Amino acid sequence: MFSVVLAAAIAFIVTISLGSKFIKFLQRKKFGQFVREEGPQTHLIKQGTPTMGGVVMLVGLASALLVVARPNVATLTTLLLVSAVAGIGLYDDWQKISSRRNEGLRARYKALFLILTVVVADVMALRYVGITQNLIIPGFDRNLVLGPGLIGVALFSIVMLLVVVGTTNAVNLTDGLDGLAAGAGAIALLAYTAIAFLERQYDLAIICGAMVGAIIGFLWFNSHPAEVFMGDTGALAIGGVLAAAAVLTKTEMLLPVIGGIFVMETLSVMIQYVSYKLKKKRVFKMAPIHHHFELSGWEENKVVMRFWIIQAACAASGFVLYYFTLYNAAAI
Repeated sequence: MFSVVLAAAIAFIVTISLGSKFIKFLQRKKFGQFVREEGPQTHLIKQGTPTMGGVVMLVGLASALLVVARPNVATLTTLLLVSAVAGIGLYDDWQKISSRRNEGLRARYKALFLILTVVVADVMALRYVGITQNLIIPGFDRNLVLGPGLIGVALFSIVMLLVVVGTTNAVNLTDGLDGLAAGAGAIALLAYTAIAFLERQYDLAIICGAMVGAIIGFLWFNSHPAEVFMGDTGALAIGGVLAAAAVLTKTEMLLPVIGGIFVMETLSVMIQYVSYKLKKKRVFKMAPIHHHFELSGWEENKVVMRFWIIQAACAASGFVLYYFTLYNAAAI
């Protein structure tokens, strides 16, 4: 437990210490956010706010792990996944800045890079980390084996791809209000820190705890009104840690509960898209759903705080479900 707290403290201190200097660097380089004109009009004032702040979070995370973490295969696999998805996000952010518009890396290329990343991480997880080809269904005394041999490997690879791509994109969609995605990510990762600790995966607990510390340090600058945005760099990194934690603790089926607010945001986009394509009608005033509440008259801070409360309830529910259906069952 001391190592987890130490990692979180180091990540927090490094992130908050470097934050102001990094923001000034971004301002000098004019690496600012481009805001969509069709979005809420209150967001137009955010035009030019420095972005790519996720870089300083990653520096905080790396600093903590250099001091505290042990260099084993599980740690390296997790860091490979997180570094790769964050790298994709960084390139996406750079494309937006260099082209001076709110469109970065094309979706098909981003999907291709994510698939390649997952394939490498999948091979390492199955061959070297010892992850089993099964899914555990919480609440039911069932252990779903995905199949023997190559069939099981292929099915598990598809599951892992869905977890990584789904989680990273969900966090990215949620990143639309000051502090929303960062705070929700920290809450979800707190639950996974506890789960990893109970699973005796102490190295994973250190990674999750360090990421929580880095996020809290980043929130010092990202709280409303934000001095810097995390960009795709930070959003994909948070999603990568969440996905890795779910796979390594065999709680893939619990991830939608623990990360409930991210699921809600993603579903709102899907519902809006399908409704408009089929009926030419919009269910929400704007998707993702946090914009719907903004356009309904809620102030930005109120949306963020209430979504954090919902996320805290989801994370707590997921942890309770884990504790009473998976942890206790394993202990018996």
